[in-house]
Amino acid sequence: MNRQTVVLMMLVAGLLGGCASGDQDPRSGGLLGGISGLSSGAYENRVKEREARLQQLRATQSQLDAEKGQLEAQKSTAQAQLDKDQARVKAMQSEIAALDKKTKSLAAMEGTDKQAVADLQKRVSDLKGKMNRQASSLDDLEGSGLGDEDLDLRRTQLEKQRDALRKEYELLMKMQMELAQ
Repeated sequence: MNRQTVVLMMLVAGLLGGCASGDQDPRSGGLLGGISGLSSGAYENRVKEREARLQQLRATQSQLDAEKGQLEAQKSTAQAQLDKDQARVKAMQSEIAALDKKTKSLAAMEGTDKQAVADLQKRVSDLKGKMNRQASSLDDLEGSGLGDEDLDLRRTQLEKQRDALRKEYELLMKMQMELAQ
């Protein structure tokens, strides 16, 4: 072999050795780096890693979408209950206003026990105040969000108050009917 052939072969071997060594990342540059990355499988490994990550992200997104749907359903249920409670409060306020009007007309009638009417008017006035506070509390609950145990406790307390006020209202109606006779 002649000397030129040996030098040429050493040069080719050096170039090929340089391509085979070092970083196998196809991103690191050059045509030879890309060819090396393709031939070593580094490019395929990166593609597989990215596909796996994409699948994880899609699964996470699906879970978040499902959770969002559940939260929206809970919010709708809570809003419906709140609307129902507010409607009850408004109905009771209307009934209390009617009761107040009747007690005032009873007070104007002759022969009525003025003390009983005064007591009844005071209780109606107290009941109005309690109903207004409960309506205000319901309004506060509406703007405060969902899912808090304190809010659930507050809602339960308001429902108990509403029931107590309803009983007191019914008692006042009964007393009014007795006074009217």
